[in-house]
Amino acid sequence: MNWLRPRLAPLFGIDLRTLALFRILLGWLLLLDLCSRMADAGAFYSDAGVLPRSWLAQSGERWRISLHLANGQHWFALALLLLEALAALALAFGWRARAAAAACFVLHASLLNRNALVLDNSDVLLTCLLFWSMFLPLGARCGVDAALGRPPPDNRHLSWASAGLLLQVMSPYFFGALLKSGSEWWPDGTAVYWILQLDRYLAPAGTWLRQQQDLLPALTRSIYLLQLLGPPLAFFPLFNRPLRLLAMLLFIALQLGLALSLRLGLAPWVGIVASLSLTGGWVWDALDRRAQRREQRRGSLPLRIYYDRDCAFCLRSCLLLRSFLLLPRAEVVPAQDAARARTLLEANHSWVVIDHDDHAYLKWPALILLLRRSPLLGWLGWLLSGAWAAVPGNAAYDFIGRQRARFGALPARRERAFESGPCAQRVAALCALLLLAWNLSTVGWLPSALRTVLGPPLRLLRLDQTWNDFAPAPGRDDGWFVFPGELADGRQVDVLHPERDAVSYDKPASVSLEYRNRRWLDYGDKLWSPQFAEQRPYYGRYLCRRWNRSHPPQQALKSFKMIFMLEPSPPPGQTSTVEQRILWRQDCSEPARIEAAVPVGSP
Repeated sequence: MNWLRPRLAPLFGIDLRTLALFRILLGWLLLLDLCSRMADAGAFYSDAGVLPRSWLAQSGERWRISLHLANGQHWFALALLLLEALAALALAFGWRARAAAAACFVLHASLLNRNALVLDNSDVLLTCLLFWSMFLPLGARCGVDAALGRPPPDNRHLSWASAGLLLQVMSPYFFGALLKSGSEWWPDGTAVYWILQLDRYLAPAGTWLRQQQDLLPALTRSIYLLQLLGPPLAFFPLFNRPLRLLAMLLFIALQLGLALSLRLGLAPWVGIVASLSLTGGWVWDALDRRAQRREQRRGSLPLRIYYDRDCAFCLRSCLLLRSFLLLPRAEVVPAQDAARARTLLEANHSWVVIDHDDHAYLKWPALILLLRRSPLLGWLGWLLSGAWAAVPGNAAYDFIGRQRARFGALPARRERAFESGPCAQRVAALCALLLLAWNLSTVGWLPSALRTVLGPPLRLLRLDQTWNDFAPAPGRDDGWFVFPGELADGRQVDVLHPERDAVSYDKPASVSLEYRNRRWLDYGDKLWSPQFAEQRPYYGRYLCRRWNRSHPPQQALKSFKMIFMLEPSPPPGQTSTVEQRILWRQDCSEPARIEAAVPVGSP
């Protein structure tokens, strides 16, 4: 099979520098996601929230295993979120990267299984990206593992896992396009019009775009064709470099457009991070050649970093700085091996950095020089190069220098297993084939019975996926919630917005801003849907508990109504109509009951 590898590498290989960029962005994106979830941990992941474990136990879902179900208290959910956040930090910094990715995958899949009412397809994609990360040498470049270990010298990586990741990245686009079977996408070209009519998703740029009626049909067809043809072009064997780069840039442009036009939370950024995995090694080679030419213009001498040979912590610090500041050609050598550096080190008790012009820098100015030479953090070097930072910077250096013996006692692992073994790659191969078969069955290219067979194991791993955003056509039902409530003292209040003077049924100026974040929007979508009517009493009890915990007995919430003001999107040139639907009447001391739809103006 050796003859086949050179032919497959351009199609399914990933450069190690691309994997490093992917790892860093994925770690930080996951950390942002977890921080946003922490604010709603009690609401979404505890028994006192909208989905207690008792309901999950009765739902009959046997293949959704979740560590978050071990305890229903708020502190336990926060503890698991914090644990995953620490693993995400380790992933971003490339410290035991594959183990960190495995920890993130297990905890994130568990989190998604805890409450499926607040999920969208970007959550599933993020979990799938973490899954493939477990099998890839994510830490082989620009990280703690790369700095302190012996990473592979070749930047090219080809494996079943790299093929699985690239296929996974393309799946939401290609299979999503196949599922968009409604005429609104093709040939009518009205899908973007209907999407922009959904005020609960609309962002400021979307408001402007909605007014450009003449552009919307062409934009709809362009998005559809990009999703359908972009993935095949990215894997086309001829002219692979320009076609893959073009596909990646167009996918990123699409995600940026979504981020500006619709309030989708982190979903577009997950798509951008995934798309960047298409970056070819030739892009990094071109940037490296440019950096070499810039260094040659500065001088013939390389950048040299001298450390104290007797200080293990000093060596590790220099290696980490070289790795994280993207200075691969900087030389890290013991000061004792150079007379000039040894003299400066002994006289000033400082490391020594000598630049391309043979100028020597010590302590804080030496760090500033490295920052300014970094292609990534050069701006930070200029920001910290002022005289105001010199005194505290040197003081911080002296403090660390006095503690270097203590820091040097920390264990250092220099041997790292960057590549996963053959057994792991066999697992990756099996999963890649199973997921491809699953996605093909979702679009009808394979028998639907296959999903019955593959469903349990994929649900167990939280890898089951259906890329049906705005498919087969965008929905046309929009609206907003109103929760009029009565207090124990007889006053009428807006339960969702107690700061308002009175209950208003008028359409808010910005419906999307009525929701705290994208997860509450997703939950609201399910709350008013008849399919999830059984969830309404749990939300009602949650609101009762939340209100009465924060108010005195005389202002306790006695009862409220859950009303959805349904506003179907109007066709072009027509005005919208509003229908009031009372979804629920909640008594805060007694069980609730479902109500039918009620016309506007009914009591």
